[in-house]
Amino acid sequence: MFDHEPDLRAEKKSNEQHLTDLSEKYALRKKRLSDQCEDTTNKMRTRCGERDALKKDMDVLENFRKDENFSPPESYTSRELATKKTCGVIVDELKSLIISLKTDTDNFKKSVNLFNSNFTARNTFSFPQALASDSDYMDFASNLCEFIDNNKIAEYQNRISERYVNILRRISKETGELTRSESLIHKTIKDINEDFIKRNFAGVIRSIELRPLQSNDKLMLLLLEMKKFNDENAFNMGAVDLFSQDSRVDVNLHAVKYLNAFSKLLKDEPSRNNLVVSDSFNLQFRVMENDNDTGWVEKIANVGSDGTDILVKAMVNIMLINVFKEKASRKFGDFKVHCMMDEIGKLHPNNVKGILDFANCRNILLINSSPTTYNVEDYKYTYLLSKDAKSHTRIVPLLTRK
Repeated sequence: MFDHEPDLRAEKKSNEQHLTDLSEKYALRKKRLSDQCEDTTNKMRTRCGERDALKKDMDVLENFRKDENFSPPESYTSRELATKKTCGVIVDELKSLIISLKTDTDNFKKSVNLFNSNFTARNTFSFPQALASDSDYMDFASNLCEFIDNNKIAEYQNRISERYVNILRRISKETGELTRSESLIHKTIKDINEDFIKRNFAGVIRSIELRPLQSNDKLMLLLLEMKKFNDENAFNMGAVDLFSQDSRVDVNLHAVKYLNAFSKLLKDEPSRNNLVVSDSFNLQFRVMENDNDTGWVEKIANVGSDGTDILVKAMVNIMLINVFKEKASRKFGDFKVHCMMDEIGKLHPNNVKGILDFANCRNILLINSSPTTYNVEDYKYTYLLSKDAKSHTRIVPLLTRK
């Protein structure tokens, strides 16, 4: 064995070197395979993550499609769009976009409603008031854009100008017709005053005088202003023509202000349906009763007692009837008029005889009724009226004076 020691040592060293080489090769191969396994595991983990993400995105998409608030059935499309975004990101962006769009739509509707609140159902521009669906609001906005882009406001201004000019001219014409009888009113009042002077009342009433004054009715005063304005600017309102002046815009603005004021007065007095001649002037009375002078007053009241007030009212009405009666007499000849007079019972007996004479001298025959018996000699006919059991009125002649 000692003889073979060098060979054995050399063989051992060779074997040890070979083992070392094999160990190194094993380690290298093991490391390479381990790296490959780890790489494959990482790839599998990545693919599983992608698979889970895709599954999650598909679940998000499915939930998105099931939610009709975000994705109505008609929004489905089979056309694909190229993108690198994940399905979940796309759905989140869609939700954000839909929410933003809904907010913008609500704000848009609020703006349209705010704008539309300035107009009534019968507005001049024919803007619709009943807006329900989104398409109604979009159509309204589209038409409004067209209205502005085509400058239709100028066209409506011309139409409205012509319209308010026609309204103002019509108001002016009718106001003129209403005030045309002013001279007749003044003459009638003058005739009444002269009639009292000519055939005075023998009694406590020493003087009755009437006078017309300008009306203090707000509507009438405004109409008179509008008539004066129309007469002064007849050729300077509405559309431009040969007679238009530089101040046409200011005149038009004043015309609109007048019409607005007229509309406001009508709105403030909804129960007022017409304007009569008596609104075009004020009538004042002045009565001298013994030593009592009422001064110029608008109502016949507080002249004296209730009976005196009734007496004055009766005299004024008798004189008014007589003025029109005399005008008719010039055409048809003189005639007699029968007139009913109520509340004769409040008059003093002396005033009863006075009012009868005051009317009779003008060929106006009064028919009176009273619960109180007066001097029957003052009347040509005297009757007694009574009710029977069936509430029928019985008329019994008592006295006839020839």
